Amino acid sequence: MKFNTFLKFARPRYLWKHRSGFCALCRKRTWFLLSLPLESIRNDAICVRCGCVARHRHMAICILEAFAGQGISDLAAFGSHPGISVFNTASMGPIVKRMGQHPNIICTEYFDDVAPGQFKDGRMCQNLERLSFPDDCFDLILSEDVFEHLQDYRKGFLEVYRVLKPGGVHVFSVPFYHRSKSEDLFERKDGVLHPKGPIEYHGDPIRGLIPTYTYFGFDLAAYLGQVGYLVDIRVSKAADDIRFGTFDCLTFVTRKPV
Repeated sequence: MKFNTFLKFARPRYLWKHRSGFCALCRKRTWFLLSLPLESIRNDAICVRCGCVARHRHMAICILEAFAGQGISDLAAFGSHPGISVFNTASMGPIVKRMGQHPNIICTEYFDDVAPGQFKDGRMCQNLERLSFPDDCFDLILSEDVFEHLQDYRKGFLEVYRVLKPGGVHVFSVPFYHRSKSEDLFERKDGVLHPKGPIEYHGDPIRGLIPTYTYFGFDLAAYLGQVGYLVDIRVSKAADDIRFGTFDCLTFVTRKPV
């Protein structure tokens, strides 16, 4: 977090709506700065120390709980466990930064003009719909608000399942509409995707604006179960909201059976 950004929000007249707490990502006491409307709070509550938002912290908690049995209590510790292989579908961000660069951690991006497994600007390209990795090779796969941007999310979940080791975990977040069924926002005609309505774009640090292809709803868990995953949906608790600033967060922890 830049110091001038901190000053902007830390003035006394703003403090009534900010929260102090413990950041599960950078592992420090901190302030969580609130600047967006409540409906966007999962992408807000910015840690003044590391710049993560609520959903980053909730994902960090879920990852650490999934690997507590291996003695990991900090995302930075994955680099000192070379036997645990990690595939992160992002190459930047607070979680990438905390985990660090290590041989057992692969961080990637998607580029339209690059084949999976090849590099652009020093970053490996991977297409979640057709990964270049062999079967059964990762203990942990991470994706943060990615699957809603796949043209065919079903292929993506099948590919992630393929490259996970037995017992491996996919920890992911998506915008989730729990009161509705999942909705495809495009339809395919003669092999070409056509939007059903106005295209919704989300910001992307590499590619600018990217289209949203799916709204995920309550039937996603059943679909993941059909693929073969053991599904655990983790919802932020009120106590965690107060302590860790994980407001209005929902994270999927899906495991490939042994």
